[in-house]
Amino acid sequence: MTFGADTEDLLRTVDLRLDGRRIWSFRVGEAVSLDGSETGRRLMPWPRVMPPYLEGRSTFSLHPVDGEGPELTASARFGDSDEPVNFADSHGLGLIINKWGNIGHALADYPAGIEQRLLDRLDLIRDVLADKSEVDVYVTGGTLLGPYRDGRVMPNDDDADLAYLSPHSHPADVARECLQIGRALVAAGITVVRCSAGHLQLHFEHEGRPDGYVDIFTGWIDDFGWWYQLFPIRAQVSREQLVPPRTLMIEGRPQPMCREPELMLDAIYGPGWATPDPGFVFDVPQDTQDRFYGWMSDQHMNRTPWEDRYRYDLLGNRVELGTAPTDYVRAVADTLDPGSFVVELGCGRGHDALWLARQGHVVEALDYVRWPMIRATEYAAANELPAGFRTLNLYDPRRILAFGAEMAGRGMPATVYARDLLPTVWDVGRPNLWRLLSMLLRGGGSAHLDFAVSHSLAPDPRIGGPMHRILDIDVLTEEMAGFGLAVTGTSEVTEAITWPNTADEVDLTKTRMVVSWQRAAR
Repeated sequence: MTFGADTEDLLRTVDLRLDGRRIWSFRVGEAVSLDGSETGRRLMPWPRVMPPYLEGRSTFSLHPVDGEGPELTASARFGDSDEPVNFADSHGLGLIINKWGNIGHALADYPAGIEQRLLDRLDLIRDVLADKSEVDVYVTGGTLLGPYRDGRVMPNDDDADLAYLSPHSHPADVARECLQIGRALVAAGITVVRCSAGHLQLHFEHEGRPDGYVDIFTGWIDDFGWWYQLFPIRAQVSREQLVPPRTLMIEGRPQPMCREPELMLDAIYGPGWATPDPGFVFDVPQDTQDRFYGWMSDQHMNRTPWEDRYRYDLLGNRVELGTAPTDYVRAVADTLDPGSFVVELGCGRGHDALWLARQGHVVEALDYVRWPMIRATEYAAANELPAGFRTLNLYDPRRILAFGAEMAGRGMPATVYARDLLPTVWDVGRPNLWRLLSMLLRGGGSAHLDFAVSHSLAPDPRIGGPMHRILDIDVLTEEMAGFGLAVTGTSEVTEAITWPNTADEVDLTKTRMVVSWQRAAR
């Protein structure tokens, strides 16, 4: 989009509104000058996740957040449709671009009563933590900032944030404690997604559709007086500055906050936290990021871009599930005996898994993203197909060991199939994949995996979208050997593939390899 701006506008924040509804905020100075000067026309690219939704005719406006100056408005038509642009999810809930540049929801777009429902959930969560742990709990992030600064929940926020202060001082003890807290929340019937060893994300529904979520961040003070709270805080404080908690009234309800809330807000948002800034983005020092990653890891890598991809793919009319098998799965099926047991890793929407089940094979299919697994499960049940679907996080070694043991307990040779998985897995996750294959293949069977060798579609995930890299088969072979795996066959193919945020099909040269487990010589 292009718009006019003057020098004094560059530090201002504007809301982008679609037919009057706010969907994004950015600073004017982030837009690129079209003539190299600070005045005149500026160009702002659409957020990377938004173009798939730009179909139809609507009114767009740039609204100054500070209320100063005119609102710029223009009508635009994308594609051939004259219907309004529908930037909404499959339940009809309006979508926004959040502070991470990803698709999300704003509290203002949920059905009425979302604030009270979130507060009810905070009460439930705190009750579980009080019963099952010895941590001090308080609100943090936007759930602290809005009520403390403005006296109300921020309508542009997309979740509720809780943090707790652990009685432990060593990261290993803190991580173990967070695992126990996660288990207690699951036992209480709450859907928990583990983002790291110190960050839990709790999801809820209302009237059959998603209804906000709650982040829980661990925190601790080490033996040298450094306070760490995932994800952005590293500061020297005393325990008495944080606990015991004080009371903050949120929408007429008492909630706990730390003893010196200004200290927390300054550590999270910087000294300008008292001035509202919808265009705020986090700027966490690299050494703080490195410490948190080294201690707590990251089990959420690229999950959000994949969720964005499948959130869009679940909208509108799509090819019926199980009726669009890939050439690769057809080739693998030609090698199978009737009624074979197949494990598909990275199954996406489940097309290949459901097609295999239609051919009479027993399939266990897994993916990183929850929503397509839910839909594929419903489809398999409705059509009485022998296919099961569930989520599996390759960055979580506990889940890998549990799933591998469960599958090995079936006592059946397994054929493992994983199309386009290897190029998307960060290096830290590959040892978990090799360990899983080692467990699955010890009873016989083989694994079929492929990877691009001609070029990468998204070598740098920082530009947006899931990562996709070329790989070296010699490196993969050496890594697998340490897990008793060997490449027993390869072939080269050219395949057309569509990747998130790419407009058209791209022809890729791929290596397909067959992997087996080799018993170590004694």
